Parts: sequence; structure tokens; C-alpha cells
Amino acid sequence: MSYIVYYKGKGVLRRLQKMPVNIAYTSEKLNYTIFYGELRQEKNYFNQLKNIKGFLKLEQSSMFDEEVNFTLNRDSK
Repeated sequence: MSYIVYYKGKGVLRRLQKMPVNIAYTSEKLNYTIFYGELRQEKNYFNQLKNIKGFLKLEQSSMFDEEVNFTLNRDSK
């Protein structure tokens, strides 16, 4: 699952780097980070971040859709 974390300050970003997640993108200008993690661990992610100074919000990315299936078709021409 893909998540977006909104924050102020660097404390949240440092904590994310220590967590077992894959950080995909960080915008230092707009203060948000996109990371991939387990869906069943969402409450755990929130609980680890909520007490850090500067944490604003954690939400699921609207770009992620489990029902989308990409296939590669190799046609010989």
C-alpha cells in the first residue's frame, strides 16, 4: 500500500527512515513523503508517528489501487 505523510520539520522524516518501509519520494519544499508499506501495519505506522513533533497527517495514497493489473504484451511485428 502507498501512504502519504505530511509533516513540518525533519523529525518525522528521520523516524520514517528507521521504520521498515520503502520511501519512494520526499518533497522537502512541500513537506510530504510517499512510502510503501504493509496495509495491515497502517495503525502501527500512525502510532509510531503521532507523537513526533511536526507530524501532521498520514493518509493512503489515492493513486494506489489493488484492482489495477498491469500486463506486458510482447507482440512480434
